Amino acid sequence: MFQFIVFILMCLLYIIQSIYSVKFIDVMFILISILAFQQAFSKLDKRNRIFTGFLFLTGIIINFIYGYRGLGLFAGITQNLPLLAIILLAPLISLPLRGEGVITTVIHKMSEYKDDDRKIFNGVSSFMTMLAPILNMGAIRIIHGFIEDLKFDNKLLSHAYYGGFTPAIVWSPFFASVGVVISMAEMSYISYMPVGVVFAAIQFAIAMLIMRPNKKVSESSSEIRDNTAKKDYILLSLFILLLISLLIVLEVITGLPILLLVSINCIVIPALWTLLRNKRKWMTKQINEFKDQMVSKTNMEAALFLSAGLFGSALMNTPIATVLKRAITWSAQGTVLLVFIFVIVFITLMAFLGIHQIISTPIVFPLLLTPEIDVTLHTAAFMCIYTWMFSSSISPLNALNIIISNCIHVNGIKVAFNWNGRFFITSFVTACIYVVILNQF
Repeated sequence: MFQFIVFILMCLLYIIQSIYSVKFIDVMFILISILAFQQAFSKLDKRNRIFTGFLFLTGIIINFIYGYRGLGLFAGITQNLPLLAIILLAPLISLPLRGEGVITTVIHKMSEYKDDDRKIFNGVSSFMTMLAPILNMGAIRIIHGFIEDLKFDNKLLSHAYYGGFTPAIVWSPFFASVGVVISMAEMSYISYMPVGVVFAAIQFAIAMLIMRPNKKVSESSSEIRDNTAKKDYILLSLFILLLISLLIVLEVITGLPILLLVSINCIVIPALWTLLRNKRKWMTKQINEFKDQMVSKTNMEAALFLSAGLFGSALMNTPIATVLKRAITWSAQGTVLLVFIFVIVFITLMAFLGIHQIISTPIVFPLLLTPEIDVTLHTAAFMCIYTWMFSSSISPLNALNIIISNCIHVNGIKVAFNWNGRFFITSFVTACIYVVILNQF
């Protein structure tokens, strides 16, 4: 219970501090964040303790070497709070859908397709495409939790999961990839959204063309028409569209960062639904489950994002930024395509070494905006966001690859390269063309 209170208080202080910043709140924000790290760190296994502890202590040491003292030693620990708050609070946004029975009905409908691979692929990938933009990694856990007893083919599921999930990483404001980059770029979400949505549509089309199973010749024409399921599909689609539209409108009206608005809506929308539908008892039960899941399943994310923020912020004071800048400047002597390839190689290599994109991306992105690099702001943003998606999909040390491989009980390297390699190669070639065209505008 104490850890849950600390995590929620940290999220609330992030929201309050972002709107009304005074010294007392700023200090409390840092102290609660340090306490949250301690709580999460204490629940980790030995390997993850070593990794996050190394980031945390190294960040403090670097800050000390460069003259920081007192709370200044923890400078940067709250750097990733906008993203961590979304990860912690995002499950709340699905509660109205659960309460209305939408998710259960849609998943149940898929059980009717268990003998048709194409329908399974279309159903799972489409449902994933709808849920992923608002539930992040939770979408995979929720969908697999419902369908794992149906015993679908593992390779088919990996195709559907990657094909339906990865497009959301390049456009949804609920993802760290988009949030980190547009925050560093100080651009509005609405200005980046068309860039991400267009490529997401292209990537989804690639998945449909490359990974969708062949249509059965003997497919029955007597498909069951379920008006309830159709209604819930429409309701789910409208919920997502309205939520994204609301975020865009609020960003334009208030001028507040999109990540802050996402966190606020994760709290406000379920609260309003509870009042309007008089679901207080039901919501109380769901909050208890939410509390249990938060303290048991988000410790790695909390420890990683807090320690990575501290480490990444401290690292920017070291010569590594200068070395990277020289390398990127050299690659810029060629073409924008060479810069893109360098970014992908560097961040993906870091991902394979276990260094999260939350660390490597904030180091690379500011360097792309220096005068020596002939790359537009939107192109630089897309480069880093796409690379985040690409590297997290194929690295066996990243959460996305780990979650999918664990769900289907197959090695992460085999899932990414053997089963889905064609998809990622095609996506990469398409992204290269997209970057060249995007940089012309």
